[in-house]
Amino acid sequence: MSIRDDLVDLIVQADADVDERSFPDRIIDAILARYAVVELPALSEPDDDGQIYTYVADLRIDTSGPGGNEVFLPGGHRISPSWLRQEAADYLAAANRAEAADVDL
Repeated sequence: MSIRDDLVDLIVQADADVDERSFPDRIIDAILARYAVVELPALSEPDDDGQIYTYVADLRIDTSGPGGNEVFLPGGHRISPSWLRQEAADYLAAANRAEAADVDL
């Protein structure tokens, strides 16, 4: 089942008066036209040094730093969580545009 179908089912369950899917379908279409909904992968638990690792992107979260949780890119470059979130959104927008245009890379 897709995320879209899961969201529709949740809306239908939340409103027992909705007995057909066209209304929830329109709500989900409007949401997904503007927002990317992704399932977030599980991360490792902090190791003995307070480090959390991602499994694909080779990112590291240092939970033991003096400034709180800090994210490090491959090569040791530090990035703020807000900047990383914006960069991830840029990647998702590019992927959506490429898929919409049937661009093969």
